Amino acid sequence: MKCHPRILLLMVFNLGFMCFLHAQPKNLNELKKHLKALGEKENYLSDTAYINTRNNIAFIYADRFPDSAFLILKGAERQNNAIRYYEGEIERLKVFGNAYQTKGEFNNAMEYYERAYQLAEQKGFKNLLPGILGNIALVYLNQGNYPLALEKFYKELEGGEALNDKLLVISSLNNIGTIDFYQGKMNEASEAYEKVLKISEEIRDTINMVVALNNLGEVSLEQNDPTKALIQLQKALHFATLKNVSDMLVAVNNSLGDSYNRLDSTQKAIEYFNSALLLSTRQSNARAKCKALMGLAKVKLKEGLLSEGLGDALAGLKIANEMGQAQLQRDANKVVADIYEKMGNNTQAFSYFKDFKLYSDSLVNIENERAASEFKTGYKLSKQQFDFERKALKQRSILLSVLAALGFLLIIIWIILRNRKRLSKTNLQLQYKNKLIEGQKIEVENTLSKLKDAQKQLIQSEKMASLGELTAGIAHEIQNPLNFVNNFSELSNELINEMNEELDKGRIEEAKAIAADVKQNLEKIHTHGNRAGNIIKGMLQHSRTSTGVKEPTNINALCDEYLRLAYHGLRAKDKSFNADLKTDFDGTLQKINIIPQDIGRVLLNLLNNAFYAVQEKQKEVATEVTPVQKVSPLYQPTVSVSTKKLNGSVEIKVSDNGNGIPQNLLDKIFQPFFTTKPTGEGTGLGLSLSYDIIKAHGGQLQVTTKEKEFTEFKIVLPID
Repeated sequence: MKCHPRILLLMVFNLGFMCFLHAQPKNLNELKKHLKALGEKENYLSDTAYINTRNNIAFIYADRFPDSAFLILKGAERQNNAIRYYEGEIERLKVFGNAYQTKGEFNNAMEYYERAYQLAEQKGFKNLLPGILGNIALVYLNQGNYPLALEKFYKELEGGEALNDKLLVISSLNNIGTIDFYQGKMNEASEAYEKVLKISEEIRDTINMVVALNNLGEVSLEQNDPTKALIQLQKALHFATLKNVSDMLVAVNNSLGDSYNRLDSTQKAIEYFNSALLLSTRQSNARAKCKALMGLAKVKLKEGLLSEGLGDALAGLKIANEMGQAQLQRDANKVVADIYEKMGNNTQAFSYFKDFKLYSDSLVNIENERAASEFKTGYKLSKQQFDFERKALKQRSILLSVLAALGFLLIIIWIILRNRKRLSKTNLQLQYKNKLIEGQKIEVENTLSKLKDAQKQLIQSEKMASLGELTAGIAHEIQNPLNFVNNFSELSNELINEMNEELDKGRIEEAKAIAADVKQNLEKIHTHGNRAGNIIKGMLQHSRTSTGVKEPTNINALCDEYLRLAYHGLRAKDKSFNADLKTDFDGTLQKINIIPQDIGRVLLNLLNNAFYAVQEKQKEVATEVTPVQKVSPLYQPTVSVSTKKLNGSVEIKVSDNGNGIPQNLLDKIFQPFFTTKPTGEGTGLGLSLSYDIIKAHGGQLQVTTKEKEFTEFKIVLPID
């Protein structure tokens, strides 16, 4: 398996941090101080806190200095078993597996992980099993055995989800995405990394956010989207800097350097690789330092700085050899070989290329070696026997392949025939379902038509209810001018009789005086007749369907007229009801273009609601006073109407001192068919229609309220 140079970065990144995500050890210096303090206690070797701290220190060393990890845990197996601290022994086995992974000795790593798994299973530590499966899967991943690696990673994922362990879920998803990345499945890899990022954000795990963003940046580069990649990597750098996690900073700086090198921005690439080199040197992170040196060597090779690049490459190769990390040794030898070839030193180039090929082949053949060791039967085959078995195996493989192909062909034929039968059956089912759907569609259309008819009837009922209330108010209001007409007519009749008597007596001057009174009475009759005519005209305008044509209208007069009509309409039903009517009209208002019938309906709805609110509150207060008092002196129903000219608009306010509107109902009051009134006293369409009318005029209808205190509706209409 030949690893892409940046893919190797992701692999090392996962190896370096996946276990770290589960354990999350403290700072190394703090751990050492803590271990020293615990070691001063008597029988410290039997203290589980001492064992855990020592395991954590060894865990950190396993990722960079594997041999030091072995020395730290020397003799720990005997001590753990002596006190039967099996959890500590399981962690020791996992640390040994990590250390061998770092050294590239994957068979040894697998042995320790399997021992850890068996011990955890034997002792009933089910919560530890998924994490160990993840370690085993990493071995398969590094060996290039993707099927087995995926099998283990998915089992780890299932275990993490069953335990609700978000870190286990993140670890498995990240590694599954890495395998997809290696196989060139960038969309699947991106999907897995996006899930990692989402879960990390949910649990506020900044470290894993950096891991996910770094990996997403690599995917974006593979998808030839360098702009997106740089955005993701810069985010990763921001969070790594924010948390000041040095290992993350090194990894992201190496990724950015690799990205800019790919984009031929060599100066930027050198800056990031130098930053990674400085950080890795400070923290003694040999792997990251090796990668930074190799990155610098690649950039300098591209720039033609061959001597400087060779120095960096050889330094990186030295570190890789000291670590015994086969993957790094392979890549470092490749860089050195490329530089020597560019320098024209073919002898040295060939020498290092042989080493590169050797390490590359060893990585490719690891899986074969593992398979061979599993089938070892206790004795060694001679070279001739091995060659014979290999040829026989090859022949059997060819035969099995042919048989498998034939079997596969038969299966395909059987599947095709079966699918044809299923398809025919499915078509019949679909035809039946289509008929059912068509019938349901007709039924739904009929129901919708009925609902529309019902809605029209409700709207008409609302209009008729408004008209009924208006008619009651008009009947009361028109009674006043009619009384005046009747009274002045009777008086005029009496005056004419008196005038005739005076004329018969020859008193001309007295007759003229009486004639003047008659004339004055006739003028008053004419005035009140016009008043009655105007009221009737307004009633006719309100009752007939709106023409939709705007006409100049005196807003102050309209508000005053409907205030009194609404008030008298309520008094026609309840003679005992009285309220204060307050008006504050702006005298500077001129006529504005509106549809008077529609705005009249709005005003009538708002005023009817206001009078209803104060009447209900008056009834509530009346129950708290004695029957003799009848009304409470503490509450006086008041409804106010005001107008005001604004900049380019007119503001109309209708307010009352009723019980107000509960806050939990404010969002619903303009919805059709919603009402707070008892059943039978409201249709729930008044405010909805009013809202639509004001919107149609290009205006706004707003409400301000305080429960138990007041409600104020504000209409804002534009001045055309």
